[in-house]
Amino acid sequence: MDQVLLNSRDGATASMYTQGAHLCSWIPAGGKEQLFLSQTTVLREGVAIRGGVPVIFPQFAGVGTLPKHGFARTAVWRLLRSGQTETGAAQAVFELQENIARLQIWPYVFRAELMVTIAADTLHIDFSVVNHGDTALSFTCALHTYCAVAQIAGVRVHGLTGLRYRDSVSGVSDCLETGADLSIRGEIDRIYADVAMPLEVRQPQQTLHISQSGFPDAVIWNPGAEKGASLSDLEPQGYAHMLCVEAAAIMHPIQLGPGMSWSGSQTLRVLAGN
Repeated sequence: MDQVLLNSRDGATASMYTQGAHLCSWIPAGGKEQLFLSQTTVLREGVAIRGGVPVIFPQFAGVGTLPKHGFARTAVWRLLRSGQTETGAAQAVFELQENIARLQIWPYVFRAELMVTIAADTLHIDFSVVNHGDTALSFTCALHTYCAVAQIAGVRVHGLTGLRYRDSVSGVSDCLETGADLSIRGEIDRIYADVAMPLEVRQPQQTLHISQSGFPDAVIWNPGAEKGASLSDLEPQGYAHMLCVEAAAIMHPIQLGPGMSWSGSQTLRVLAGN
């Protein structure tokens, strides 16, 4: 798989693969790796990568007729440009369009674009979709961001209080988050709706500030010890060093008429410890 390396003027770095326009590494200027990538994931064409930021499109999970999480994460995207901007930030832009194979399973004419920008302590990901066909289309999607954590037991997620969520582990919908902070105890897989405020992944050594725009939902996922051990592409004890905080549009699929477009973004910024 072809790899794209990004280096900002201030020293921030990132690496991506053209398969999936997949961001696999992000190191802020003077900082440490912020994305989890399993040591046992298979880097091979057509195989999903465990870690980084998989682009989930046009179907989230298995709710629909497409392969799990759709086809974007295993498709080869076209690199439009990469390098430094006038401000010194590093940026890469990829696009994905329909082809004969994709039209067989999802019969719509579209263009998707992913833009990744890094500078200093910040990562910004923009994702957009345009309907170039003559019929309406709908989709669900997510930026399946794997945040690297020192130890999952010491992580608290702030900003979810008062939100309704669907618990995919228990199968219960319309739950209410009542805690001031969310601690991760075992397997967790929740889709929070109507996320309007930034979230924070708090650890003793740092806080990761996560905001999103255009994406109405957020997914919090960790497989826990038992399920984690059953994932062949997740390293032993890998679950203890990751937490997925995903910007998503799941509860209400995005509807695009002919010629219409949609866009969403997720921004991650590293703050000092708390």
